[in-house]
Amino acid sequence: MANPHRAWAEVDLDAFLGNLAVVRRRARGAEVWPVLKANAYGHGAGPVARTCAAAGVRRIGVADGSEALALREAGVTTPLLVLGAVIDSEVPDLLGRDVEVGLHSEARARRLGELARRAGRRLGVHLEVDVGMGRLGVRPEAVPRVVAAVAEEPALELRALMAHFPSSAGWGREETRRQHAAFAAAVREAEAVLGRRVPTHCANSASLFTDMEALGDAVRPGISLFGILPRLGGAESGLRPILSLRTQVVFLKDVPAGTPVGYDGRWTAPRPTRIATLPIGYNDGIPWRLGVSSGAEVLVRGVRCPVVGAISMDYVTVDVGHVPGVGVGDVVTLVGRDGEDEIRVLDLARAAGTIPYELTCRLGARVRRVYKGGAVAVPAAAPA
Repeated sequence: MANPHRAWAEVDLDAFLGNLAVVRRRARGAEVWPVLKANAYGHGAGPVARTCAAAGVRRIGVADGSEALALREAGVTTPLLVLGAVIDSEVPDLLGRDVEVGLHSEARARRLGELARRAGRRLGVHLEVDVGMGRLGVRPEAVPRVVAAVAEEPALELRALMAHFPSSAGWGREETRRQHAAFAAAVREAEAVLGRRVPTHCANSASLFTDMEALGDAVRPGISLFGILPRLGGAESGLRPILSLRTQVVFLKDVPAGTPVGYDGRWTAPRPTRIATLPIGYNDGIPWRLGVSSGAEVLVRGVRCPVVGAISMDYVTVDVGHVPGVGVGDVVTLVGRDGEDEIRVLDLARAAGTIPYELTCRLGARVRRVYKGGAVAVPAAAPA
């Protein structure tokens, strides 16, 4: 039977649940709050969030208000935390949908309090302490003043203090240890101002998989739940990749030696060969940089085939002259296993000179997500 999709990402929710179990063991009793920002790193936030809920996850993190509201529209009822900055127009809807938000300044505390009072509701906030990222959050020395301002605002409730470590080397870097010490000191000062204990969360995937010691009340894994640990290995961690990216051959052409292929003729056939055209391109998330001389390969009938010519908006061309019997409709694997061979998203990212996060997050709307396994039923194929 012909495949009904031009390009599709197979998402293994059983593998996701296995990765969640690995992370829970590493969390050593701390709650695990999966971070499903950027459409769950391109894997499909709705189905992944529902799988998390069925597995007993107590809170899910997202990057912005629109992502939180999209999950609510998808029927996800698990408590949500917007880790990034929210804008004023999002706040009324967030207040009505049981969504907590990150807090990053004293001025923002006063504005959020005003908006919550207007709505007649109370807003749960998590104050971010900037220990070195330099993007959002308050400096450690400002924490006592800001928590006092939150305490004075009746429409706000301080639920936790959080931090985000910038090093992808995690706890293996001395700088991360110094930053955690600064965060711990700021927490103690906040508790002195408030006269009560304040929950904390700061550990991300890099921290968890480099054996961070003090994990706090909750941890916030992201990319590791999808089986990707770019700087820290993977197989030895017990994690499994959950995504395979595939397409199919839609056209075949036999070409003589010297035939140029693709825009600007940047590749020329060195011998008579066969070119397969694949209906996937940079609009679907395949980096333009993968064209011609990147060394990128795909799997056709379990055999590695080089990408040739420029990556175009809608198509990729590959040399299949060395693979017997290739036909239109054959499945082509860009990421994943075919037979005895496998191409990892890390391999594709290295060929493109980028990071795996970017590749999965950039998967376009034309790439169908096809789900299998998991704790809850999801559509067999879903749009991005």
